[in-house]
Amino acid sequence: MPITSVAGVSDDALSLRNFMNEVLDRLVDRFNYHNVQLPSKQYWKVGAPVIDCEQLVLSVDSMFIGNPGNQLAQPHRGAHPRSVTFRAMIARQIPLPDAKGNEPSGARQQEASEILSVDMWVLLDAVYHLDGWDAVGAFGLGVSGEVQFEEPQGGYQVITATFSVAVP
Repeated sequence: MPITSVAGVSDDALSLRNFMNEVLDRLVDRFNYHNVQLPSKQYWKVGAPVIDCEQLVLSVDSMFIGNPGNQLAQPHRGAHPRSVTFRAMIARQIPLPDAKGNEPSGARQQEASEILSVDMWVLLDAVYHLDGWDAVGAFGLGVSGEVQFEEPQGGYQVITATFSVAVP
């Protein structure tokens, strides 16, 4: 029988799920703080998403034993932290050539790039807010992160931030 719910699963086993829900909330909060409108479609998933509309999606790539950014660098005892690597991806529609094959104006292309550059900056700015996970705001084990752009596909440009963070 396929798994259709996490009902009844132990709290410990829900740690990654709870963490990813909180990360999504924190990223949305950072964009709201900077007054940057995000696409209305916002979710997280394990594995690569389909980019077929404007969206914010977190894509869980891997989990490992050890500090963030040090996956497989050296063996660890079981008491070390668990960390996760995930991608925060923002897909935005971009100007395309018209029916005659004419490229959009430079001004329209720059305007789209300005929006994408803001996405890049805010995603990297969010690193600070992904490190602390307790009520007093103390820092955690650190975060490794980088932001890149993907080549346009199907009329969408994707800005991707890859983060490695300890799961509380």
